[in-house]
Amino acid sequence: MRALITGASGFVGGHLVEHLAASGDMIVGLSASGRWPNALAHLDRLARIEACDLIDVDEADLADLLARKRPEVIYHLAAQANPQASVSDPRGTWALNLGGTLNLLEAVRRSGQTPRVVLVGTGVCYGNPAPEFLPVNESCPLRPNNPYSASKAAADLLGVQHYLAHGTDVVMVRPFNHAGPRQSPTYVLGGLARQVAEVEAGKQPRVEVGNLDIVRDFTDVRDVVRAYRLLAESGRSGEIYNLGTGRGTKLADALGVLQSLATVPVEVFVDPARVRPVDQPLLVADPSKLRDAVGWEPKFTIEQTLTDMLNDWRVALGRG
Repeated sequence: MRALITGASGFVGGHLVEHLAASGDMIVGLSASGRWPNALAHLDRLARIEACDLIDVDEADLADLLARKRPEVIYHLAAQANPQASVSDPRGTWALNLGGTLNLLEAVRRSGQTPRVVLVGTGVCYGNPAPEFLPVNESCPLRPNNPYSASKAAADLLGVQHYLAHGTDVVMVRPFNHAGPRQSPTYVLGGLARQVAEVEAGKQPRVEVGNLDIVRDFTDVRDVVRAYRLLAESGRSGEIYNLGTGRGTKLADALGVLQSLATVPVEVFVDPARVRPVDQPLLVADPSKLRDAVGWEPKFTIEQTLTDMLNDWRVALGRG
């Protein structure tokens, strides 16, 4: 397939490029900078990347780009994807997450092309579900509690509206928490893996954490991008699919795995400043709709994901 990826230079984008290239797809990536970061320099041989800021781009220029590239599928990953950062910059978050999606979908309509568009949302849009909605399926009420999740929920509704009003071939996917090699330490498992690697390297004395009783449904990013391509191939237009393993992992247990993998004893300190009052205690996906539609099942265990993340940080810190 001829694929175009917005936000190609991000964490998930890099893994998606690798998966699509291994599947034989032709790939063009878009990012605001138009450059691969140093950690993704190897992708230069797999995909062309071009500069495109979805907030500022002229709709006609974007439509012209799509007409020239003629993608069969567009993976829309470009977003402000950090919930805490969205609280600090709500306007910027809404501008990119909703406004950027609107610019893209309108450019698709104007381009004369008919690609399948995979809109990537978030399972966080369900907020803190009542017990009767756990595990969370697609009929769970939306209760987003930060600008990131709210803007992503709005972008999903925009996708549905574009499908109903214009026949745009769009599929919405709501991934729950995901993790894997190269993930930023601003995300919980990336941060824990980095801290353990730093304790091993003698760069810090202990791991500092927040609330370890939180339970999340963590999917390996390599399983996530595989699901995206399956949805591009076989998802039903106009539908929304939750993406997760269906299994919850307590953060204390994830840290325990990392401690067991460490080459030195790892002391843990609970820092009250890291305990956020809005933390959702439990969020687990029901992925049965996705499984039934495309036959997807996760291949990576949480133990393998954490092993690969720790090894990745060891290399980054010069200990691999």
